[in-house]
Amino acid sequence: MKAVFPPTLICAGFFLSIVSGFADTVTLKTGEILNGTVLSENDKEIVMDVTFASGITDQKTVAKADVQTVSKTTVDQAAFEPIKDLAVGPRSLALAGYDPIIKSLEAFVAKYPQSAHAADVKTRIEDFKKDQAQVKTGALKWANRWYKREEIEKNKEFLSSQMLLATMKEQAARRDFVGALNTFAAIEKSYAATRAYPEAVELAQNQMRVAAIDMERMRVTAKVQEDQFNSGVQLAGEPQKSQMIAARQAQIAASDAAIAAVSSQVKWKPLLPLSKKSFDALKTTLGSEAPRINKIPFADMRQSLEISDAAEIAIQAKNMDEAEAKIKEAQALWKENPQLAALVAKIKSLKDELKRKAPATSGTAARASAPAATPSATPTPTPKHWYGF
Repeated sequence: MKAVFPPTLICAGFFLSIVSGFADTVTLKTGEILNGTVLSENDKEIVMDVTFASGITDQKTVAKADVQTVSKTTVDQAAFEPIKDLAVGPRSLALAGYDPIIKSLEAFVAKYPQSAHAADVKTRIEDFKKDQAQVKTGALKWANRWYKREEIEKNKEFLSSQMLLATMKEQAARRDFVGALNTFAAIEKSYAATRAYPEAVELAQNQMRVAAIDMERMRVTAKVQEDQFNSGVQLAGEPQKSQMIAARQAQIAASDAAIAAVSSQVKWKPLLPLSKKSFDALKTTLGSEAPRINKIPFADMRQSLEISDAAEIAIQAKNMDEAEAKIKEAQALWKENPQLAALVAKIKSLKDELKRKAPATSGTAARASAPAATPSATPTPTPKHWYGF
């Protein structure tokens, strides 16, 4: 049986190799902090390779008299850094994602069996192996709940919509507004009547604001770069001038071709720096979609879901009047609320059950309240059985 859902994302960093160097910190009395690797140390000075934020490393000698503290990371601690965040999460991974993680954790234990982190890493290995075994059976974990193969199909709409919403959130977090808005388009197309939709709408409205800001920033940057290029062309002689122009035109043509290739596949086109067509296409889409999406009342939808949850509680308490009133209230706020049909069905089922019980209860009460029969001297006919024969 083929998997119902696309595999969930494999977290970045799972394939990082275990480093063998040190990560040391020297804090100076001035408050300056130097991160890197201590190469040598004596009573007078410390020599270290300092790593800057840009990733550049430079050797520096620091007088011991200027040093406040020195913190040296052991080799096993340095090796633990790349894998410290590898732990099972609320979602299962694609089956192919487990072996690389397990191998990297096992490599650490094999190399540093006496490390203070060894026991913790062993526990993580077992956790990943347990999840891997579940995934091999066709199960899927979402929000820390495992769904068996047969449950996946039954909950397909819920799981698919939640997965897309999670993807949209991840895209938004890394400021990929084009990706986030295309994911929203997928949610809106197939899952507009799910619990995920109101949250997706709110996030889409936010991402369109991000898009407007980033597009304006890119427009200004592109203008500066264009002016710089034109200045460079004016100063260049032949054949450099012709070569620069040809290279620029080739880059623009490649960007325009990339836009054309995806134009029929996605609603929100990618924003490419050298392509005016990509900028214009995105601007057009934003201009047409923003007014529509900004009018979607996600707050009312969210309130409707909260009220329908309250209706569910009322049904469980068999308070039909309250449940029906809340269903009407929820429906007025969002008629596509995905819970309403099920709630109406539950109320009907409960009412039917109460009706079936009602005649038996009233008949019993009637028999209990009937006066006792007066004895008669005449022979009593043979009593009939309860079924009338």
